[in-house]
Amino acid sequence: MTQHLINGHELAEEVKDSIADFVYSLQGPRPNLAIVLVGNRPDSELYVQLKQQEAKKVGIDTHLYRCPENITELECKTLINFLNDDPLIDGILVQLPLPDHLNSDAIVNTIKPDKDIDGFTVINLQKLLNDDPSAIIPPVFGVVLKIIIEKQVDLTNKHTVILGNSPIFSDNLARLLQKQGATINIFHRVNQAANQAIEKADLLISALGQPLIVKPKQLPENYLIIDIGITKKKHKVYGDVDLKAINPAINGWATPVPGGVGPLTIAMALYNTLLLYQQHHVQPRETK
Repeated sequence: MTQHLINGHELAEEVKDSIADFVYSLQGPRPNLAIVLVGNRPDSELYVQLKQQEAKKVGIDTHLYRCPENITELECKTLINFLNDDPLIDGILVQLPLPDHLNSDAIVNTIKPDKDIDGFTVINLQKLLNDDPSAIIPPVFGVVLKIIIEKQVDLTNKHTVILGNSPIFSDNLARLLQKQGATINIFHRVNQAANQAIEKADLLISALGQPLIVKPKQLPENYLIIDIGITKKKHKVYGDVDLKAINPAINGWATPVPGGVGPLTIAMALYNTLLLYQQHHVQPRETK
């Protein structure tokens, strides 16, 4: 079999080692990350616990703010504004999804851009598209870029397919990859047109959250699949892409689920915490 699996744990360790080296060399205060958790969803509890564990390993202090399931939008925004104004806090992360009665976009956009760990506030995304050096790359975008660099993929004129439910995710990622020369097709569901495009995809990125919904048989030689659509079902974790469906005679790389994108996404969130810490504590260089 010529399909090679990308070890997300190894890539994550590289990122975390670089964070730990910096943090442990500090003479002053350490980076501080505030995590807002609403309700008691088991999956959210698990993700937050993992983020706290990994943060501790690299020397980042975390502060967990647990909120009841029935918290009002005003109360949630008030908490975030409190954290916005707290000089101790370098970054704020709101664990998604939020309960249905809360407007997730409105709450996330309450976070100040210089404390926006996830990078999905309107202001930060605009900075990112304008190549503003103070912009934060959303962790999931950082994962995609890290893997592309790691596998030395030149995106110039490469056919790229993005599958995603959220236009905020798909459209902004597409713009980033277009800057590297990629030709992009975006689909919000798997249909005949999507399947035809997938068969020509040098790079396939899927974030649908539908277990094994993508079943490509033929792909170009040296394809790269980045599977972000992680779903837990009956105590087992699945990705969007059924890697076993691919013709094994074709050379290519793919992120497995689990063990691919998941650990690397947490590492990138911690890396963003460090970047914001540096913005807050390191004097900017003079521009010439």
